[in-house]
Amino acid sequence: MNADSRQVAVGHGRRRLGRSQRGTALVEFALVFPFLLVLTLCVIDMSRAFWIKNVVHQAAREGARYLVVHTLADSAEVRGRVEQVTSSANVTLKTLTITGPDAAKMMSVNVGVQFDWIFPGLFNWVGGSFANPMTLSATAWMRKEG
Repeated sequence: MNADSRQVAVGHGRRRLGRSQRGTALVEFALVFPFLLVLTLCVIDMSRAFWIKNVVHQAAREGARYLVVHTLADSAEVRGRVEQVTSSANVTLKTLTITGPDAAKMMSVNVGVQFDWIFPGLFNWVGGSFANPMTLSATAWMRKEG
């Protein structure tokens, strides 16, 4: 047996190995793809929830700021400011509670909005369960100066 015949045998063996594994990548992709799809859709939905929660916090801060800065601010003006912030994110205002001032001159605005999950059933697959629609709320406290 010479050196040329060994190279052919080794090369020939590699080709057989490659032929027998042709469909493995496709099968592996078919097995992993549904999990990646569910994970991606869950991340999209959770990201939307965090974004809306951030908008609710901003609306509560803006409402509290309007309340403490304007001396004669009534609840209709505060509601208008809060709705201005929430409507910019296309979110429906569900609850608005204004309290204060207390003994320390602290005033608060509590804002609640309705959040609809796009894919509520997906979270059951990963072990979580959320009500649909869900109420997301935030409270902001500020001191009334003067």
